[in-house]
Amino acid sequence: MKRRAYLRTAGVGAAALIAGCSAEPTGEDGSTDTPTGTTTGTTEGTPTLRVGTYTSFIDAPSTSPGAWVKEQFEAEHDATLEWFAPDGGIDYFLQRRNQGVTVDTDLYAGLTPENMVRADDNLQNGDSLFDSVDTGNIDNADHLIDEYQFDPQGRALPMGAAYISLVYNQNMLDERGVSGPETFEDLTTEEYRDALLIPNPQNSETGLEFLFWTINEYGEDGYLDYWQRLLDNGARILEGWGAAYGAYSEGEAPAVVSYSTDQVFADMSDADMAEHQIGFLNGEGYAYLEAMARFSDTDKPDLAESFISFMLRPEIQAEVAQRNVALPAVDNAELPEKFDELTPEPETVVSFDYDRLSGNVDDWLGEWSRQVAEQ
Repeated sequence: MKRRAYLRTAGVGAAALIAGCSAEPTGEDGSTDTPTGTTTGTTEGTPTLRVGTYTSFIDAPSTSPGAWVKEQFEAEHDATLEWFAPDGGIDYFLQRRNQGVTVDTDLYAGLTPENMVRADDNLQNGDSLFDSVDTGNIDNADHLIDEYQFDPQGRALPMGAAYISLVYNQNMLDERGVSGPETFEDLTTEEYRDALLIPNPQNSETGLEFLFWTINEYGEDGYLDYWQRLLDNGARILEGWGAAYGAYSEGEAPAVVSYSTDQVFADMSDADMAEHQIGFLNGEGYAYLEAMARFSDTDKPDLAESFISFMLRPEIQAEVAQRNVALPAVDNAELPEKFDELTPEPETVVSFDYDRLSGNVDDWLGEWSRQVAEQ
């Protein structure tokens, strides 16, 4: 995977980092909780672009870009941006399509490779949930980082990335007299008993990609045994990434499965960096890729393309990367030099492509659920 493909600029972004600390949604601007998720406010009299996404993009325990993106997009376009974060994630839209009900959303921001594969594997009528996008209509598309592309049918355009890694608290590990775990096997030893918090792969992309990472390491015949050894050593599986990271922040365990960009957030809040150390097991990190895709039944295809173009502009990419604590998807986003220092990269990047995931995601998750989650 291409390393440091974005531009760095000294002295840029300090104000943006400060602003990012106040980007948490507050329930104002018409935000409402619904039975199926969270919808952010709309304005009557203008066309509304409804964008599906994941909850932490608009309401994270750290910092979120959603409110800022909405404000900036609406300032430039005669349209209202409405965020929609259903509880079921991409499965919500898949179920509606399979039930013959309109998706009623124009595009999705934050689509992962496994989201795309599961949608393709489980759509009953043989159609695609998403339309292909002509990159000739998309501004700055020629600056997309090639290694972040994952859909062979050209329906998804990258919007950001990170690496799944461990985040650990060296202060807590010092009390045990050990350094940060360096290998998968370390996590099964007595030195790291009761040390690890893992987001549930059934409810969390973070946890699911950690599951893929263990499959890459131990193979389809050995990954369940590894998970059993993790549990036997006191690893805890929590509801999702927010629950796991929240428990970690409260000091319930010295390590959590999270993201290699964690120190960006820690720096925003002047946190003790010893509590935000990054661990790449076996020198590896699993590539976490996010993309945007337009739903095939949208009645606003042009407005959806305008949003994609907006999101890929270098200055928007740079700001979203900092507010979303992620890496930009284009190679011409200008970020402060400090960002480079706060976002380490693994020696080896691990990822499963579309073909490797196709036909396997549900099977792997089902096997994991039967052996691990039911304990």
